[in-house]
Amino acid sequence: MQDVPYPRPAGRMFRQWIQQPCGIVVLAITTTLAANSQDTDTDYVVVGNLSDAVTSGEVVLTRSSASYGATDEVARGSISGGEFRLAGQIDGDMGVVRLTVEDSAGTTISEMFILEPGEIRVRYGGPFLGLLVDGGPYNQRVIGAWRDTDEYRGLQTDYAKARAGLQDGPGRAASVDEFMQAQTALNQFQFGALRAIALSGDDPLASFFALQMGALGGTDALDRLDELEAVAELPATAGALRSVRETQSRIFTRRMARVGDMVENFSAPGLDGTIHGLEDALAENEVVLIEFWASWCGPCRADVPHLKNALEQHGGRGFDIFGFSLDADREDWEIASDEDGITWTNTSDLNGYDSPIAAQFGVRMIPLNVLVDAKGEIIALHARQERLLNKLSELLDE
Repeated sequence: MQDVPYPRPAGRMFRQWIQQPCGIVVLAITTTLAANSQDTDTDYVVVGNLSDAVTSGEVVLTRSSASYGATDEVARGSISGGEFRLAGQIDGDMGVVRLTVEDSAGTTISEMFILEPGEIRVRYGGPFLGLLVDGGPYNQRVIGAWRDTDEYRGLQTDYAKARAGLQDGPGRAASVDEFMQAQTALNQFQFGALRAIALSGDDPLASFFALQMGALGGTDALDRLDELEAVAELPATAGALRSVRETQSRIFTRRMARVGDMVENFSAPGLDGTIHGLEDALAENEVVLIEFWASWCGPCRADVPHLKNALEQHGGRGFDIFGFSLDADREDWEIASDEDGITWTNTSDLNGYDSPIAAQFGVRMIPLNVLVDAKGEIIALHARQERLLNKLSELLDE
């Protein structure tokens, strides 16, 4: 199984602790932060040039809300000739936001950055790199400091080549493995850099922004947030972050689903926007496999051919698969679904490990699947490959 951090997995999380400076050093850090914060009641401007990639459509700025799994809209605007402009006032509450670009066909691209005073520039870096954001001292300190290094550019190049080299046929398994290794290396570098910033004592505000971007997960994030609040006055968005982190900590300590449990019905949208309900799948089949997966999970995707085999053998005999992705980015989910040729019900709420559906099953790591009978009772966990085929033969041959 693949043990993952929050919110966008990149490898194993290691518990780390840091002691905050005290006395006059704390006073110096707090004074610096206060001085930096005095200029936050000013205007921001986000200007974008997407070239021919997206010539028309809409852009939306959102930020995490204190309500679990929810977001608040900050600004919205139109794209004309590949360009857009958003402007507003930060009102002293700098913080991490997500910019989502949606073209007229409904295809979306998104990227996180720090909303801060001044001009922030957005450009399109191609199908592999997506949106690239520049401008603002904290964007440079928290994101640009590692994104603009030769090492990270090299990892991006390796990732782009591996993704372009994905193939069908006999060479597919090797190409997928190479792609997953490149993606993991890229993510590990990114989150390693963010963790270092989050744990640094140099600038509490920079550390807070790194936390917002998922540098630490669970109780580690809450412990670090406590340390930062002890030495500095953080933006109002710290309250939203604390709410999300506390919910996530409950997820990671929640009991996982067990054989014999009765599952609760849930519904989630598919890639086409259609809402799919588990109860409908149960009503039409004798056995349903609820498959938790994500585009970044190599073992999950390596199991797709085995799932297809199970569906080919038992799909007409009362068996079906109900997939739920823990992706947080629609484009990643869509590309992986297309590359793997997923034909079964394929849903996601794009909340990753923040998803209440993942919480319902106590999902703490993937791959994970839950085999459920028509009554909604869990009859097997982690049923894969031969074990799944044997279980289905046992159930459906009767």
